[in-house]
Amino acid sequence: MERLIRPMQARDIPACLELWREVEGIVLRDESDNAPALETFLARTPDLSFVAEDGPHIIGSILCGHDGRRAHVYHLAVRQGLRRARCATALFNASLEAIRAQGITRCHAYVRARNLTALKFWSSVEARLRRDIHVVTLQIDPSALSGA
Repeated sequence: MERLIRPMQARDIPACLELWREVEGIVLRDESDNAPALETFLARTPDLSFVAEDGPHIIGSILCGHDGRRAHVYHLAVRQGLRRARCATALFNASLEAIRAQGITRCHAYVRARNLTALKFWSSVEARLRRDIHVVTLQIDPSALSGA
């Protein structure tokens, strides 16, 4: 496979969304996994998210950002049938180098608890499953903001 790893651009978003919808274990949220929201995300944290191309086709992608202290991997996916060719590792390594260049020293990945394939991948790159913390989520209604 002749693949190219390059930074994700706004024009890649439709193909990435299609890929993420196809990959089992990826959870998409209407409010944050849409073209306008992802364009804003890429503009806020450029050069951390990447795509893998095979010819004109996007076969893998990683959506990564940071908050100034920690990096966060939101989606890492490789098209079914093209896995086990180290594409996910190449995507992650590209993001990891960009994270290091920005002085970030810790990266969290969001993985569904039952996604054993993803957990195995993260273990292979020496990430560890945290059992000492839980992620808690508060859904924020933008229409409830003061002045709205």
